[in-house]
Amino acid sequence: MKPGVDWDDNLIARLKALHKGGTRSFKQIAETLSHEFGIQLTKTACIGKARRLDLEQRPRSTPKPKPRAEKRTLNTPQLVPRPAVVTAWRVETPTLTGCNRITIYQLRGGLCHYPFGDKPPYAYCGNTTARGTPWCPHHERIVYPRGAIR
Repeated sequence: MKPGVDWDDNLIARLKALHKGGTRSFKQIAETLSHEFGIQLTKTACIGKARRLDLEQRPRSTPKPKPRAEKRTLNTPQLVPRPAVVTAWRVETPTLTGCNRITIYQLRGGLCHYPFGDKPPYAYCGNTTARGTPWCPHHERIVYPRGAIR
């Protein structure tokens, strides 16, 4: 519908009459009203006006979507505990002899998280940490060469 064109009483009465039969789609109603009144109405304009007039709603022309099929559960194998160190791993030897060389699975709070090696899997220092940092005192000096950031 063009801006400025109002729904007058005749147009509303005709919309109600065409809607009452229930046999015409809103597209057909819009085409009929456009032709009869010499204006251009869209299907959406007719639907909106019918809703504002509280006319009986029509059933949907498209079928409701089918419910989704349930997801198939795969037979997941039970988790098998693995050793902490896989024998195929090749980890660089730490530069410090005082390091414990632990794996990522053995890392806990209070142990140094400094990694050794250029490629995963890494070995980690594992010495006890100081002052709640993730590094032992030696590796804290490497990580923060100008002093701890606090």
